[in-house]
Amino acid sequence: MIGKKLKAKALFSLIIFLISIFSIQGSVLAEEPEFRLEIDSLKIGSGESTNLAVSMINAKEAEIVSIEGIENFDIISSGNSMSTQVINGDMTYKKDRNYVIMPKQTGQFTLTANIKYNGQTYRTNSLQVNVTEEKNSQEGGEAKDLFIKTILSDTNIYFGQKAVLSYELYTRYNIENFGFLDNTDINGFIKKEVPQGNLKSGFVNIDNKRYAKYEVKQTFLTPTKTGKFTIPSYNFQVNVSTGGFFDSSKPFYLKTEQKELEVRELPLTNQPPDFSGLVGKLNVDAKYSKQEIDIKDSISLNVTLSGDCDLAGIKKIIKEDISGFSVYETEKNTQESIEEGRFSAKKEFEIVLVPEKNGDIKIAPIYISYFNPESGNYEKAEIPGTTIMVSGNMPEIQSAAGNTSSSIPAEVQTVKIDQVSYDSEGEGYFTIKLKKEYLLTGFVVLAIVSILAAAVILLLLYRKKYDKNLFNMYRQLKNAQDQNDIYNIFNNMIKYCFNLSLKASPRNLIADRLSGFELAGSVIEIMDYVENKKPASSKDNIYLKNKISEVYSKLNKLKSGKTEQL
Repeated sequence: MIGKKLKAKALFSLIIFLISIFSIQGSVLAEEPEFRLEIDSLKIGSGESTNLAVSMINAKEAEIVSIEGIENFDIISSGNSMSTQVINGDMTYKKDRNYVIMPKQTGQFTLTANIKYNGQTYRTNSLQVNVTEEKNSQEGGEAKDLFIKTILSDTNIYFGQKAVLSYELYTRYNIENFGFLDNTDINGFIKKEVPQGNLKSGFVNIDNKRYAKYEVKQTFLTPTKTGKFTIPSYNFQVNVSTGGFFDSSKPFYLKTEQKELEVRELPLTNQPPDFSGLVGKLNVDAKYSKQEIDIKDSISLNVTLSGDCDLAGIKKIIKEDISGFSVYETEKNTQESIEEGRFSAKKEFEIVLVPEKNGDIKIAPIYISYFNPESGNYEKAEIPGTTIMVSGNMPEIQSAAGNTSSSIPAEVQTVKIDQVSYDSEGEGYFTIKLKKEYLLTGFVVLAIVSILAAAVILLLLYRKKYDKNLFNMYRQLKNAQDQNDIYNIFNNMIKYCFNLSLKASPRNLIADRLSGFELAGSVIEIMDYVENKKPASSKDNIYLKNKISEVYSKLNKLKSGKTEQL
């Protein structure tokens, strides 16, 4: 009897629940759809990003047809979010399409979204967005807490002259990493980037505030043609540390400043016949090692070229013979650097002069033609001439005929080889006689040398096969027992190879960056597996390590030089 009452009560509760659901659904269906366009700020700087959202309320099947005015902005990233609320029995369904956008230019722009729902097209509210020129304190405005500067050493150069393009990041936040989101190729120039290890960081004071300053990128630009060129603006991402366990950083988006650069042709008037294309200010430091030498000795002429010109084209200093000397020239050292924001080069040569006669031998000055952009004229750098006093007599070399005892110079020593003899019986053959112990020793030495050479080759191949830093991280991962530790080390491996944080970067950015390496699917699968936040067992950790092992294999191939894409 009691059981029947309980069943009846349960059935009654189920009926009430179903009625409630139908009532709620009815209220949802009764609600009119609503469409809104929202933005974080209606006034933004030209290098700033902002969040734009298209909200679709009580319209589950709604689709965004277009957003008018969005062509004036770069879409950095996008994603969806959904939520459901029940208030006083009324259910509200909301779907947001979220965008991170950055303006392409300054001005006033109107944004309006067009949405298709139930066969009709709806228009959202319109937003008037004012994009102003971004300023920092060094340009007359108040400094922001996070900004990037674009610095071009010259806006007007001659063909053959190098310019320096630099990007500097200033921040008052603790940052985890940063990087460009765009390809930074520049049409009309050959690029040579300063190695990351040579870039500097430090602290500066701006408006009495302490900023961390990072040299993000420094590039030497060598023009391949003349004309006016535009260095585009690029999207840049900074991951600011939040201190959270799972979400350790938050992405911020910046935009670099566009720059204009003109490359002019060199004048043909008064161009020297020996001009080799050297453009810039050239300094010469030359020094002779001696002024007096014996005829059996030699002297060195050490030449150092320096300045803001490209010295790569200078391969030799002495282009013609120097009378009275044999010339042996060596290029010793070449350096390229940035001094006070400008290109600087230095090249050293050693020239060995061996006298061919005695007496006072004059060396004429040597000139190097170059074009000086400051004066607008062709000029010559001089390596001073000098007079070398050569004493002594050349050693006499007499023929072997006749007086053989007096024809051999004192410095020459004769060596008697008694193991080699001529076999008179076998005409046309030489016979080499070696003692057996010498032959055996020779074989042993040859075998040892061969084994050592093979060992060295195998060691070099082994080292080339594995990236040491990546291998050490993978070894730590294999020893880790906690799933969070495993994931953190895996994140560090991806950062090391791609400068990309799995915790701080959007999924679409991760997929784009890794798609060319056949890694995107595996990495995102690992992220999904870990970020489900289920209690991990030892079995789960084994599965996770096996998946990461597959990724490590590919990473190691990339880092070991089997591809140039990294």
